[in-house]
Amino acid sequence: MGSPRHRLEGPARVRPAGSRAGRGSRAPGPRHAAPAGRRTGAAWRGSAGVAVLLAASLAVPAGAADAQSSRELRRKQQALAQSLREAREQLDEVSEAAVRASAELADVQARQPQAQAELDAAQAQVVAARERDAELARQLAAAEQAEQVAVAALEEGVAEIAQTERSLARIASAAYRSGGVDAGLAVALDAESPDDFTERTVMLDAALRAQAGALSRLQEQRAVDSHQRSRLEAVRAQVAVLRQQAADNLVLTQRAERAAAERKAEVDALAAAKAQALATLEQDKAAFEARIAAEQTTSDEIARELQAREAAAAAARASSGGAPPAVTPSGGVLQRPVTSTRVTSGFGWRTHPVYGTRKLHAGTDYGVGCGTPVYAAADGEVVRAGGASGYGNILVIDHGVVAGRPVATAYAHLRGFAVPTGARVQRGQLVAYSGDTGVGTGCHLHFEVRVSGSPVDALDWL
Repeated sequence: MGSPRHRLEGPARVRPAGSRAGRGSRAPGPRHAAPAGRRTGAAWRGSAGVAVLLAASLAVPAGAADAQSSRELRRKQQALAQSLREAREQLDEVSEAAVRASAELADVQARQPQAQAELDAAQAQVVAARERDAELARQLAAAEQAEQVAVAALEEGVAEIAQTERSLARIASAAYRSGGVDAGLAVALDAESPDDFTERTVMLDAALRAQAGALSRLQEQRAVDSHQRSRLEAVRAQVAVLRQQAADNLVLTQRAERAAAERKAEVDALAAAKAQALATLEQDKAAFEARIAAEQTTSDEIARELQAREAAAAAARASSGGAPPAVTPSGGVLQRPVTSTRVTSGFGWRTHPVYGTRKLHAGTDYGVGCGTPVYAAADGEVVRAGGASGYGNILVIDHGVVAGRPVATAYAHLRGFAVPTGARVQRGQLVAYSGDTGVGTGCHLHFEVRVSGSPVDALDWL
């Protein structure tokens, strides 16, 4: 029977971590107590909510407690303790880097929509301000062009008025020198012939009309000049207003551009933080999967070694015609490997709380300090005592046939060994000391029970 895979796959029917198949109605005993050993800050924070729930649920009024049976209270306590243990087991699978990266990623993803909306609004303001700038520039250019035209027209009108005034001055001077209109009439009357009279009369009339025309033209030119001056004043006022509006809008545009730049920097920073968080998670996930692969490799090696020993023992028995030796120790089938009953992580399939991958936790972890004595679970032979990937220092004992099945036990993350490979040990004999070697979460003992080389729930055998 092969060893189940640790990594992304599992059986179709998954038993929750900590469940106890085949125990009947036996309730978990003291060995199910919630862990209180050393944990990372993230783990304590993550499990605090469950701890509060446990405390609040058990703190019932005296009257209510009297009304409840002790069995119901024990059931509630066990259920809540199991929830707390499973929450902590999940947190044990998450590194501090993954916790920080996951929290950063969640924060970034929560902030990105608002930051993007603010950036879009700021950029829209910049676009509107720049469009207003362009419109004001067009209006200002048109107004300045109109001002130039008005100035040119006014100058032209002033020149025409000056010319007309000079013409009138010449007419007046000539009239003065000739004695005025009466003198002109006298000149006409002094004509020597009718034709000469007519010619002189026509010249006098023309002079009078020229004078009258010049006066009328001067009056019109002065009216036009007044209008042109008013027009120029209005155009210049419009130019001044447009220039002020352009200056004000330039301030608004620059402010909008700064705000847009700040929002863009914030969005870029969030994008960079998201990329960094994702990269950290990918890196941590790769390390996590490499660790699982290393553990699986060691687990498969142990399984093959135990299966080979089982096959060899079966062949030897068949050739000799002997019956398989049976070991039936007193008390439980197997002895607990440490005196502590505090289980910090149980056997079972787990889903990683960040990556969603599934793996089998093939043993039962006891929360004990480094250097705690570790005892053999039953009589047997030490088949491995050394280092292994993932497991750190590991000791494996082949117990032969126990309760009709080939059984072995493994003790991992050890600090040291009390017996060497090949040694024969007895139930309850000191064989090693707990530690924190390999990949783990501090000092503890990882204990496995293997049947035909494959890991099973150790608590079913204790």
